[in-house]
Amino acid sequence: MHIPQILDVTLRDGGYVNGHSWSLPDAQRIVRAAADAGIPSAEVGYFRPGRQRVDGDSHPAASCPPEYLEKLRATAAGAITLVVMAVQKDVPPERYRDLADHGVAMVRLPTPLSALGGLRRHVEAIHDAGLLASVNLTRASELSLAQIRTVAAAADTSGADVFYLADSNGSLFPQSVTEIVAAVRETTSVPLGFHAHDMLSLAFGNSLAALDAGCGHLDASLGGLGKGGGNLCMELLVGYLRSRAGADLDIAPLVLASSDLVEPLRTVSWLASCESIVSGLLNLNLDEISGMRAEGSLLDVLQRA
Repeated sequence: MHIPQILDVTLRDGGYVNGHSWSLPDAQRIVRAAADAGIPSAEVGYFRPGRQRVDGDSHPAASCPPEYLEKLRATAAGAITLVVMAVQKDVPPERYRDLADHGVAMVRLPTPLSALGGLRRHVEAIHDAGLLASVNLTRASELSLAQIRTVAAAADTSGADVFYLADSNGSLFPQSVTEIVAAVRETTSVPLGFHAHDMLSLAFGNSLAALDAGCGHLDASLGGLGKGGGNLCMELLVGYLRSRAGADLDIAPLVLASSDLVEPLRTVSWLASCESIVSGLLNLNLDEISGMRAEGSLLDVLQRA
């Protein structure tokens, strides 16, 4: 079995659960746990230079100020690569050099179909700063195979180092994942990754399907913490790869960190869990869910579908 490159996304995607209010000691604990477990990379937050003076002290993972990155670089001590996510509109291309100065090695660009116009400029700026660039296709389940191929081709042309498919709505099934990855592999030679959400309890199955189809990179978070129905559970993935593929990974540091930091955040009601199921079944993104919730129960939406 091919062992994927695993990226811990607890601080960034898991931050949607607590409003990105991780304290610096929390962030250091998460990075240290991932490093001790043998996880090669950790995504430590969003890079938003314009927000750093506003929320850099109270919500550092929401903007990744220099002091925060420096502390995490010291915590990583070369044992794990630091990664950030950057939305094109939030980052003047020349600011990527700031990241290189503070220990970041890769920038991930969330890229819907509407954001292809500026993609090459940002990838080039990231490379000019000496960093790797990942293009992440968001809400892949809302697009046709032809549209997905269009974004994959743009990622290829831009010179991206990795192309991620994100099941943002948690609506895909393993067969669909296999078909999508196969179509993308016909379009680009860029290494592929998969970012799963667990609205339908399929994050693990979908990630294995992506791995079997040729994805070499997988995202996961402590305890599956993440927006909507959550992400692929890191402990499950690590346990599986260790027991079934002999991967040199250690589940214990992850379990201990999850127990201390993630368990207290588990306050989601069963109604909210059912709403996540509905959103996955109807392929609804978070903006659509919020609008429908304002009008009434999402469960009523499923009954009318």
